[in-house]
Amino acid sequence: MNRDYTNEDAALGLRYAPGCALELTFAVWLLVHGEDYRPFGTWLAYFLLAQTGAVVLFGFWWYCCWAYERHATHWYLAGVASLIGATCVALDKLFALGFQGWDVALSFSILYFAAGYGAWRLVRFFVVRSFNILLLAVSQIGAAWRGELHR
Repeated sequence: MNRDYTNEDAALGLRYAPGCALELTFAVWLLVHGEDYRPFGTWLAYFLLAQTGAVVLFGFWWYCCWAYERHATHWYLAGVASLIGATCVALDKLFALGFQGWDVALSFSILYFAAGYGAWRLVRFFVVRSFNILLLAVSQIGAAWRGELHR
């Protein structure tokens, strides 16, 4: 099958993820603890946030197209939602940003949305398979009852 977005390109694109995570962590650290480096620290933090945001948006779009070719867009979006929630919780724990109330609930709801979606898809898969097996069994019993089953 000829695809525009290959698995090799997807694997090579993942090498930018640690750099983006490091840039984001350093930018948040500069915003939280960068009083000694003002105004250069603030400008550098916003530059790193903008640069990381541009790379992440392009990567989000590219991997969404990659998942769309493989009919896995829903799983991709659920995975991204869980990463966003996990990142929010991790940044709060790492830098004590002071998430309270609705922001903690939002990050955990995003995290649990993906887990709930995955569980729903898994249960749905097993229910459909079980129904197909049951339908086949009932069909075979009916064929045997009518004498249409050949030995």
